[in-house]
Amino acid sequence: MKLKKISGAIMLTLGAISPASAEEKTEILDEIVVTEVSNNPFKSVSQSELKNGSTSLGNALSKQMGIQANHFGSGASTPVIRGQESYRNKIVQNGSDVVDMSNMSPDHAIMVAPTLAKEINVIQGVDTLLYGSGITGAVVNVEDDKIPTQLPSRTVEGSLDTRYNTNNQEQLYNLATNLRLNNHLVLHLEGLTRHAKNYKSAGYTEQYSVENPCNNSNTSECIEAIFSDDYQENFVESKHYRYINNSEAKSKQGAVGLSWIGEKGYLGIAYTDRRDRYGLTGHEHKAHFCHIHTHQENDEYLEGINLHCEHTSINIDEDFHNHDPSQPEQYAKLKLHLKRVDLRGAIIQPIAGIEQIRFIANDSRYRHDEIEGQYTMSSFQHNGKSVRIELDHKPTQHISGKWVAQYSKDQIGSSGYEGILDKSITKLYALSAVERYQWQDITFSLSGRVDHQAIQLLDDKQLHRGKNIIPLRSMSYSTNTYSFATGIDWQFTPALKSWITFSHQERAPSVQELYARGTHVATNSYEFGDEQYDRTIHNLQIDTDVYNQFGINERLKKEKSNNLDIGVQFNHDRWQSYFGTYYKYFSNYIYAHTMDRFAHFRLIRYAQQPARFYGVEGNMSYQFTPKYRFTVFGDYVRGKLQNGNVPRMPAMRLGSRLNADLSDKLSASIEYTHTFNQNNTAYNELPVKGNAMLNAGVIYLGSLSQHIDYRLTLDFNNILNRKVYASTSYLSHIPLMGRNVVMGASVLF
Repeated sequence: MKLKKISGAIMLTLGAISPASAEEKTEILDEIVVTEVSNNPFKSVSQSELKNGSTSLGNALSKQMGIQANHFGSGASTPVIRGQESYRNKIVQNGSDVVDMSNMSPDHAIMVAPTLAKEINVIQGVDTLLYGSGITGAVVNVEDDKIPTQLPSRTVEGSLDTRYNTNNQEQLYNLATNLRLNNHLVLHLEGLTRHAKNYKSAGYTEQYSVENPCNNSNTSECIEAIFSDDYQENFVESKHYRYINNSEAKSKQGAVGLSWIGEKGYLGIAYTDRRDRYGLTGHEHKAHFCHIHTHQENDEYLEGINLHCEHTSINIDEDFHNHDPSQPEQYAKLKLHLKRVDLRGAIIQPIAGIEQIRFIANDSRYRHDEIEGQYTMSSFQHNGKSVRIELDHKPTQHISGKWVAQYSKDQIGSSGYEGILDKSITKLYALSAVERYQWQDITFSLSGRVDHQAIQLLDDKQLHRGKNIIPLRSMSYSTNTYSFATGIDWQFTPALKSWITFSHQERAPSVQELYARGTHVATNSYEFGDEQYDRTIHNLQIDTDVYNQFGINERLKKEKSNNLDIGVQFNHDRWQSYFGTYYKYFSNYIYAHTMDRFAHFRLIRYAQQPARFYGVEGNMSYQFTPKYRFTVFGDYVRGKLQNGNVPRMPAMRLGSRLNADLSDKLSASIEYTHTFNQNNTAYNELPVKGNAMLNAGVIYLGSLSQHIDYRLTLDFNNILNRKVYASTSYLSHIPLMGRNVVMGASVLF
């Protein structure tokens, strides 16, 4: 989107929302702020919690119930919500699509900065359909102030934040400020810089070979054998490291925004530039020597294709294991760059019957390079445009609702030695709506969504299928999806509320799931998309009965699921509690199926079969005195395929927390969380050992003057210095950060 075109749109819209009078009152702007409503309570992370939290979104949310993170070193992490990740969670920024490639792989950072956000809302229930289809996890809406919607009460308002981590010597600084230029114009400026070195774990042993004594069986005897001291001693030739090599990370972000605010609405534009560079933790050189072998008659190998990683001139034990720490230039790095333009506005009561119209548009240019030494092994590009129009009709005594029209165009591709995606364009057209009916203490909700998705391949490559030559452009994909949700929210008493939600969700396969083919060293995998795999199989005339032995469909279809969510919440006097349970059934769940494995390197095919998920989450807290509150909490999710288990599932967690408000200015907390072993692993996946985590924190609030406040924080993390592994991660063998102290200071003016 050209800046000139955006400027023209601003000028045209300003005329439509100009006030009748030059008089301006800031109080009327409260009408512009629309609070998301859901028929079950969504989780919300406040700005104060985010300031001293992680710079990656998954880690920033991982302490919330039902949410864990797909960790990938210090540079990236994505949220795993109720066992759902990637395309089943929707990440939006102020309601608008986030353009990056984090859905494709967890080593790709999500292009939002939690430390610069005002608030992060995790939306579940019927409202998810306003943002996308197939969202069986949640919508994560990151709210920031790049485009101000309210006039500041003073000429200058903002915050300056800094922090330091003793473990990886992380230094972070960010500044965000709003400048009131006159009675209508507000200028927003923000910037962030972060630098973190390699982090220390509680001890890391590089494993020179991986042999599974269970032969991929997950019986209790085999799991006990894997965790036994005897097995660990004989299973590796090991080298111990104090630091996790190649876990350093750098990030810079700057943004400028300008808003015009009037009685009948606002209109603003913002430009963001973000650059990241971080190490690909767990990257192994041995992956470069892995390729696929095909077998047309021998069914010894699953699906007729297996990994071949031997190389006669290479000494595996000497040449493939952890790179020389004295030569960091050998490591694999990721270098990301995002340029984004946002346009947002709202008009209050433009015509009779319409309470508000809100429109959002963005144009993004994203690129990242995967670099080894001085060489760029592959480059990934994602250029995206999207337009979203929201209409709130005027509420009546009993009925309220919102209608949304959405359009997006995404051009995605990769190039280079490890480019696994051919260039493609994906267009999406969508209509969605949610309506609510209030009857006494009961709220009935109904939402629906219709999507049309069309994928067109752009490359001129040709594939051979038997004696036929097929242009790659002919492998296009187009489909419609239909989703709906309904819910009942019953406020039995002022203290007791319950809800039940049912949804039918449909999701079309993604570009990656359809067309990926090649080595993706960052995740230590060779990936096969469905279309590419199907054509490889038929070209070789491999018996398809071989790869159907695991109940896997030959061709990907639309993913369909039926989902039930039930919960109850109680808030009375000193007691507060919440309990929720859910069940999700997929008639054709799309997942990354590991067909073969060499050490930590996997051969992956995007496959499909029936699956079901079920789980519980809850907490209970009691206010002993005005100063002290004690809370217990926990969550559990189980994911089963028709044949086997869903890969990389979260482990069960139980924990407790004590909060103390020691004075008006000083507060403290201490928290203990036990994460259990994850033994319900998928085919070709090893169990992951649990851990115990003890954390504590102190916050002090003070004032320098009437308009300047400050906040000092001290967080003690992993006090017991335990080895912590994430069962949700491709790097489940790499421990997370050991004991660390984070010192932070914020000035609010």
